[in-house]
Amino acid sequence: MKSIFNRQVCTTCLKLSESFICRGCRQSFCAKHVNQHREKIAKDMNTLVTKCNRLQDESKSEKFAQETLASIDRWEKESIERIRNTAQTARAELRPWIERIKHELDVPFQTMMNELQSRRKLQDYTEVDLKRWGAQLKEFTEKLKQRPVIEYIDCDDTQAVHLIRIIDRVSLISPLDANSMNSRSERSLNALQESSTFDQEAFGEFYGAVTLSEHNRIAAYSGPWIGDASVCGKNSYSSGVHHLRFRIMDKFYNAPFLGISTAAQLMTERMITCQSTNGWSNFDFPVVNGKEEFVGKDRILRPGDAVTLTLDCDRRQLLLRHLRTNRLSHLPIDVRICPFPWKLLIVFRRRDDSIRLLGGSVGLTTTDLDGKLPDPLKT
Repeated sequence: MKSIFNRQVCTTCLKLSESFICRGCRQSFCAKHVNQHREKIAKDMNTLVTKCNRLQDESKSEKFAQETLASIDRWEKESIERIRNTAQTARAELRPWIERIKHELDVPFQTMMNELQSRRKLQDYTEVDLKRWGAQLKEFTEKLKQRPVIEYIDCDDTQAVHLIRIIDRVSLISPLDANSMNSRSERSLNALQESSTFDQEAFGEFYGAVTLSEHNRIAAYSGPWIGDASVCGKNSYSSGVHHLRFRIMDKFYNAPFLGISTAAQLMTERMITCQSTNGWSNFDFPVVNGKEEFVGKDRILRPGDAVTLTLDCDRRQLLLRHLRTNRLSHLPIDVRICPFPWKLLIVFRRRDDSIRLLGGSVGLTTTDLDGKLPDPLKT
C-alpha cells in the first residue's frame, strides 16, 4: 500500500490527525490504524493467492474428469441394461401373437391347401368349392394384414434415445375408427435413433427455396412471401402400414401440404398439382390426384400441432390424424394414377412455413418378426 502523509480525519477512528492516504482505496488512516489497514490488505492478498493455488491444483488434477467419466460409464451401463431388459420383454410379448397366427392361420391354411390339392388332383370340385376356398383365402389374407407394428413415440429431440411401442392391430375394428385407435394396447421399449432395424424417415430431395436442418428432420420455406417449394422423404413405400408423425412449427394461413406422390415423380414446380399427388393442404381440404377438394371449412391445424400421416399400402389409403382434436381423415388412393412405390411429399406456399418430422414406424411381416426373435422364441 503506497501512502502519502497529510492531516485529515482517520477513516477508522474519525479523529483529525496526521494521516496516511491509501492510494488504492483513497481513504485516510491515522498512525494507529494504518497498520491495521495494511494487515487487512496483506490478508486479502494471501487469501487470493490461496484460492489461485487451489484452482491451479484442481486444474492439474484428473479427479473431476474421472468423476465425470465414471458418471457417463454408469449411465451407459444402466441404459444398456434397461434397453436389454425392455427388449427381452417386448420379444416375449410378441410370442403370443406369433402363436396366435400359427393357430389361426398356419394350421387352417395348410388344411385348406391339402383339401384343395387333393380335390384338384381328383378333379372333384365345383363352383361352390371354389367360392368357399376363395372366401377362406380372403379371410387368411385379412388376418395376415393384422400384424403388429413397432412404432416410434413422438420426440422433438432428434439426438435423444427414442421410445417405440408395439401395437397389436387385431383389436382395431376399422381403420377409420379413431376411438379404436386410442384403445389399442401398447408396450414401450427403448431403441436407438440410428437402429439398424428401422430405416427412419427424413427429408431428402427438394425443389425451390427449402432449408433443411437438424439432420434433415426440419424443413422450412425460405423463399418469397408467397411462392412454391416442395420436399420429399428419402424412403419409398410399397407394402405395410407406416405412421409418420409431424409437428407444424409455423404457418401463415394454410398449413404445409402433407401427403404422397408416386416415387417415380420428378421434383418440379407446383408439385401439389401433379396427377399422382394425394394428401391434405389442411384438415378439411384434401388433394386428390393433384386437385384440391373442399369437404369443409375447418382450418384446425395451428402452429405447434402434431399430426400423424399413415401410409396404409396394404389397403391403398392415407389417414391423417390430428392429435389435439383426435380427428381422423381418410383418403383412398387410386394406384392406377398414383402407383407404388409412394414417397412422402411436403409442399410449402408461404414464407417461414416449417414442419418437423418427429418420428415414424414400420410394419413388419411374420417372417420379419420371426427373424428379429432370439432362437428360443423363434417358431
